[in-house]
Amino acid sequence: MSVSEILARIRDTVLRMFPHAATPGLIPIGDPGPDAPVLLSCNFTLTLRRLQRVLAGRDLWLLAADTRGINVWCAAGGGYLTHHQVIAAIRSTGIDRLVNHRELVLPQLAATGIEPRRVRAATGWKSRWGPARLEDLPAYLDRGLRVTRRERRMRFPLWERLEMASMWAVWTALIEGAIFALLGGWQVGIGVAVSTLLSVGGVFAALPHLVVFGRGRWLTYAGFAVLGAGIGSAVVLLLGAATPRAVALEAIGAVIAMAVLSIDLAGTTPWYPSSINTFRNFARIDLEVERCTAAGDCVQVCPAEVLRMNGPLRRVTIARPGACIQCGACIVQCPSDALRFLYPGGRIIPPSTIRETRMNMLGRRTVEV
Repeated sequence: MSVSEILARIRDTVLRMFPHAATPGLIPIGDPGPDAPVLLSCNFTLTLRRLQRVLAGRDLWLLAADTRGINVWCAAGGGYLTHHQVIAAIRSTGIDRLVNHRELVLPQLAATGIEPRRVRAATGWKSRWGPARLEDLPAYLDRGLRVTRRERRMRFPLWERLEMASMWAVWTALIEGAIFALLGGWQVGIGVAVSTLLSVGGVFAALPHLVVFGRGRWLTYAGFAVLGAGIGSAVVLLLGAATPRAVALEAIGAVIAMAVLSIDLAGTTPWYPSSINTFRNFARIDLEVERCTAAGDCVQVCPAEVLRMNGPLRRVTIARPGACIQCGACIVQCPSDALRFLYPGGRIIPPSTIRETRMNMLGRRTVEV
């Protein structure tokens, strides 16, 4: 791997909360022929690099839709990866002239935004959902494009949690370190930077065992703020600058780091609904049993195994309501509009609204698709 590639990966990782676009279009992987599978993804550079690495040695076509450089899940949730972008990718690349079939593999996490029925109506291409994580694609391809139940559930391994931690921690540490160096000297700045990196990394590493959603999250942030203050104080002590003022500044820096992280830590994980989008806006998934036709589309796209197929009853059941992250994928994909969001007091958001709008950063449905 060249130095430029290494630097590009570091850039994309640390700056992953910001869009970084590759050129959209058709990317041949290996030596694909007319019968090779066609996969669709976003044009976020980090995603495309990983896809090409994971799929190396295979022969297939990769359609990079124009998502303005945003990753699949965020683009689908924000209205930048819908059936409109899929239709545009099919038409603009001329893929239908290169293959004999008309079947497109879609990333499961795009189910919040893409309606396959509308893609087929406009282009003649039918779609199927691939696995939730791209590293499962080789096994999925080897099985003849079949997804296992395990592959539908969105996992969040330690290496990826630490990668996400770097997104929060690096810039916070650099900015805080510079400010606190001006306020208390370079030793204090280093202490704040080190404590920020380690405390934020610690939060992400311990995520499976922490409360980061609801009122209990404040205890988590308070605990790691105390830990960060301790780390920062230890650093300035080692650097020979442990004065009462320096220790106080370390404590303030630790609190600020956790305050930044608390903005929406939950929303940067696949395990919890966004704190911002659910602020005074929490809903639960509701099934209108009489409408359910047991099509199973919702089960295929749920990343948290909230829904299960009940064979004897010939309908879907809400098996794990507490695990719902309110992504809305099941509502978008249900062909009979049997699922909806139900709010306290009985207010509902109908499926048509979920399909036609997306939430802005304040949790309001003001983004039109």
